[in-house]
Amino acid sequence: MQQKRIQNRIAESRWTQAYVVSAAALVWVIAGIYNPSVIVPGICLLLSTYLMMELNNANALIRIYSRMVSCSFIVFATMAVFMFPSIQSAIIMLGFVGFYTFAFRCYQNTHAPGWMFYAFFCIGMASIVWVQTLFFLPVLWVIMRTNILSMSPRNFVASLLGIILPYWFYAGYLVVKGDITILINHFAKIAVFGEPFNLKFLNFSQALTLSFVLVCAMIGIVHFMNQKRNDNIRTRLFYQIFVTIDLLAIVFFFLQPHHYEALLSVMIVTTAPLIAHFFALTRTRITNWMFIILSYSAIIITLFNLWNLLHNYL
Repeated sequence: MQQKRIQNRIAESRWTQAYVVSAAALVWVIAGIYNPSVIVPGICLLLSTYLMMELNNANALIRIYSRMVSCSFIVFATMAVFMFPSIQSAIIMLGFVGFYTFAFRCYQNTHAPGWMFYAFFCIGMASIVWVQTLFFLPVLWVIMRTNILSMSPRNFVASLLGIILPYWFYAGYLVVKGDITILINHFAKIAVFGEPFNLKFLNFSQALTLSFVLVCAMIGIVHFMNQKRNDNIRTRLFYQIFVTIDLLAIVFFFLQPHHYEALLSVMIVTTAPLIAHFFALTRTRITNWMFIILSYSAIIITLFNLWNLLHNYL
């Protein structure tokens, strides 16, 4: 029988999620005392966390009992304290978690226009606050064909309606407001490109947080590629989606780094299941030390970013 190390005891504990949620709530409350604008993004994070739990439970992303998917997501989202006041980042995270939750329910079902509509409605909602979300659309449609195995003419039309509906409401609001040019300017932003590979504008907190997420992403991707034979075909197909979107977001970031917060939000959502798979399903001494180092690093980065945020108000 294999020895259960600290990593495995934490990953498989029924109390881990309660402790992580409590710690994250404390960080958000402290930030909220000094900046009430974090309240709405905090509510979005709660909804995203619930959907991430549903995503894990409904699809058995990890083949043992573990809450590491939702816990990893909470840790990443809380670590990026500088994004707490950003409604844009919160909605993008909610949109992508919602997409995965609803899209995975379409697995091998070419007659699921309802779930397809809800999945792409989430993408449409995210594109309202960040129009470059639409760049992911072609890849998402391919994924629905190759990994979700649910693409059909009917489902494709449902996905189009899901994308369009948020804009229908948004356009109606702008017509009532009397300024439809805002919508035109919104779509015009999709053709605005910044200087690629220019990371000079990132401050230390942003660079540190991004580096941590990238390290976790690479660890999770390499682990999955080496161990995917142990998962069933369905789970493999789902994790291939996470790998694809994560790599796409990383490439997108280096090509257009001025979209830092939006793309970090996408990376947080897609990296969480990958690193959770690594934490929950490895049992060696080396991976145990990696878990401990990454856990302490996450705590230190969170406290450092929180101190920087509060320093602006004290």
